[in-house]
Amino acid sequence: MMKYLAVAKILKKHTAQVDNAVFHLHYRITCLVFLIAGALVTAKEFVGTPIQCIQKVIPKNVINTFCYIMATFSVPRHWDKPLGDGVPHPGVGPDEDDEIVYHAYYQWVPFVLVLQAVMFYLPHFLWKNSEGGLFSTIIGGLERMSLDENARHKKEKALSQYMIKHLHTHLGWAIKFFLCEALCLVVVVGNIYFTDYFLGGTFLQYGTEVINFPDMDPNTRVDPMTRIFPRVTKCTFRKFGGSGTIETHDTMCVLAVNIINEKIYIFLWFWLVLLTAVTALWLVYRVIVIVSADVRFKLLQARGRWAGRPNLDLIAKKCNLGDWFLIYHLGRNMEPTVYGEFLKEFAKELENSVSTLERKPMLVGS
Repeated sequence: MMKYLAVAKILKKHTAQVDNAVFHLHYRITCLVFLIAGALVTAKEFVGTPIQCIQKVIPKNVINTFCYIMATFSVPRHWDKPLGDGVPHPGVGPDEDDEIVYHAYYQWVPFVLVLQAVMFYLPHFLWKNSEGGLFSTIIGGLERMSLDENARHKKEKALSQYMIKHLHTHLGWAIKFFLCEALCLVVVVGNIYFTDYFLGGTFLQYGTEVINFPDMDPNTRVDPMTRIFPRVTKCTFRKFGGSGTIETHDTMCVLAVNIINEKIYIFLWFWLVLLTAVTALWLVYRVIVIVSADVRFKLLQARGRWAGRPNLDLIAKKCNLGDWFLIYHLGRNMEPTVYGEFLKEFAKELENSVSTLERKPMLVGS
């Protein structure tokens, strides 16, 4: 029960922050998915010993350790042969002068999965360090509903005065967040190609091959999971014999760890493809928001309807993209009624500041 509570604690949102669902998918959900995958690969209660080699002459612990460290291999020309025709398992058979494919990735899978988890957390880490807690300082506790109206109104007035004093100074702050959002797409696409490179160029087509596998001819089809993550492979061990000649021992090894690997990577294939599509669509939406003042106004209106249309019109007219981005995310962290009160106060301060500026030339002329 405690481990589920720990996961819930990770996923829980604690403080006011500039965030969105896509950011959460990357630095919370996807990061957690890769960490759990790395833990499953190393969990002996699921797969037992990662590798077990069949050999009577060489001590079992020696041959298992050697083959795990030095990598096992398959013979590609035996992948398509029917079992029993000199082939006990797909990819296992005689290998005289044949092309062979080595399998050493399973040694690195846990480390690579943890590295990928860190990569998905990177955009959020960069944003939090560049943002420096500015947003939580600006909001000043208004994300928590307070029944003390006087204290709440003081905070709303202080926030409004901050916005007036620092009007048009938040564009760089917003651009940093937009760049971190773009980095999310770079990270997910980069991870797809990185995984493909790590698995020897087999990952890009892995999901589609698994989907198409049931529709293939049963007499000729080869399970892509078995080919990419073979459960039985070969290993060659050489040692000196009693007369000083080199003895070659050819053995088969059972890679129990690949039972977990094949399922982890088929899930990751679908997850990364889905995440890429969602992130790309989100960035299209973000570009529309950046270039369209009308869209920004409609979003502000939907969130701050309690403030009234005249106040929203004034705010939209006087605020640039950076100001809008800050104001909009303030609304995402406040109660709607509190947000409406703040917008009214902010519009009032804006109107007073405009009136002051308009009167100044008259005073100088008199």
